[in-house]
Amino acid sequence: MGFFSWLFNKNKPRELKLGLALGSGGAKGFAHLGAIKAFEENGIQFDYIAGTSIGSIVGAFYADGYSSTDILELLKRIDFSEFTNLFMTQMDTSLLYKVIKKHLGDLEFNELKKPFKAVATALETGKEKVFASGNVAKALSASSSIPPFFKPVIIDGERYIDGAYTNSIPADLVRGMGADYVVGIDLSTKSSKAGLLKKIFPTYKSEVENPSAKGYQFSDVMLHPDLNEFSSVSISAGSFMYDIGYHHALSFIPKIKEDIERLKNSKLKRKN
Repeated sequence: MGFFSWLFNKNKPRELKLGLALGSGGAKGFAHLGAIKAFEENGIQFDYIAGTSIGSIVGAFYADGYSSTDILELLKRIDFSEFTNLFMTQMDTSLLYKVIKKHLGDLEFNELKKPFKAVATALETGKEKVFASGNVAKALSASSSIPPFFKPVIIDGERYIDGAYTNSIPADLVRGMGADYVVGIDLSTKSSKAGLLKKIFPTYKSEVENPSAKGYQFSDVMLHPDLNEFSSVSISAGSFMYDIGYHHALSFIPKIKEDIERLKNSKLKRKN
């Protein structure tokens, strides 16, 4: 590289980096895809992605270059019928792992097209576990191990359950990865899973009082589509939730674009 090229690149403002934090919510994750569709249509691309539970599954495929339409078609092909009976015996999470692995194979985190992290919860300690390396499918299985549907996932001798119990919207992770502007998506509704978890694992004690706190603290804008009429197992309502997520995200596009432009201008002024 010549001196003038080096000087130009040295003084060139660093490109603004965008982060996307996808929250937990089971079947309500169809709303994530609707939101991503709105971002795609408006040229908003994310550099860093993190997700919890269904957010980790959507996020991993998105980080690997799948479009919202690709992921939607993939989810439609999965037979969720075995996952929807609340009164059944807990299933071995190998079933969930096999479903994910069928599409991602033995992909490692460092092979994804964009930086990505997934959140799970350590059952014995109640602490948050962040997966950023190793086998993606295994990490997603841990992040999405929702009691009472699945047994905990064992990785390196540690038992993990759904990350929603410790960090349901991991905006802090994408901020830490280098994002200048973070969009969070909260799929939570009025119902709580905490009571159910205590019934299944009486000794469980979480270190986190409010799992969504980091999401709101570290997001520049938080999308919270109204999904109160749906539950985490409302699989048949996927298309409705997709539309809700899409239109909700569209309403935020002007603000997001305005915020991004303001940040870019602010960076230019500081550089000059």
